[in-house]
Amino acid sequence: MTDRATTTPLTADSSCEQAFCHIIISCCQAIDRQLTVFLETENESGPHKARVALRRLTTALDAFSPILHRKQAAQVRVAAKRLFRTLGEIRDADVFLASQRGEKKALGDKVLALRRKTRKALRDSKAVGFAPGVLKLCRSGQIFRSDRRSQILRAAPVAVLARLVLQEAWADAHRYGPDPGQMGEEARHDFRKDLKTLRYLAEFFAGFWPGPAHQDFRSRMQGLQDGLGVLNDMANARQRGRAGDPDAEADALRKAARIWAAISEEAPFWAPPEQPATGEAPPADKDGAD
Repeated sequence: MTDRATTTPLTADSSCEQAFCHIIISCCQAIDRQLTVFLETENESGPHKARVALRRLTTALDAFSPILHRKQAAQVRVAAKRLFRTLGEIRDADVFLASQRGEKKALGDKVLALRRKTRKALRDSKAVGFAPGVLKLCRSGQIFRSDRRSQILRAAPVAVLARLVLQEAWADAHRYGPDPGQMGEEARHDFRKDLKTLRYLAEFFAGFWPGPAHQDFRSRMQGLQDGLGVLNDMANARQRGRAGDPDAEADALRKAARIWAAISEEAPFWAPPEQPATGEAPPADKDGAD
């Protein structure tokens, strides 16, 4: 597999292998770019955007697991999550610092010290080699299963897999219930993470179902995640000893509940017109040989 995967447009007829490499190359390029921002500048966007790219990469690993070598994919996932958690410490500290009022010098100094410590840890662990290593596995074909059945799946049109994994993610999100306000704090956090998976999958495969329905879905999902993000930041602040604004929390809950209700009432853009996607999808076969 060559970098042609990023220049050839991804279509519903692209093979699963082509689609996976197309997505992974894009994720790795973003990870490389944002790690450089964090390591070389004081721009606060680096850790956040690098974490987004890492989460997108692990979403792709999970979605394409039927064609991936189990051990290789697991090693990539573990390394990605380790890097994700390391950057998360900086991201949480930045968000908490931004939420403070008044004099913030002492806290700012602590965040700066943490930033420097994290940069050193990432350099010592050669984190910049993560994305090139994943690209090497992808281009060499080592990340793929090689048995006959998997070779057939790798060559199959990706649209079938896309609809399946979107439906699975849709069903996962609905298991939390219709109202984020009725969820416990931990469940709401997990709900937010599963919604990110759904959103990233929708973005990976949006071009397969062109039209305004996808744009409307994406806009609503962004609004829902913004509301849940506010709630998540408030929960993190409480853990650090800072009480949030109860009115702001109530507003965020109402916003999230309203948007989730609107999303849930309609069949998603990938559902066939004659078969609204309201039930659970059958699980993907993840037990093939490596």
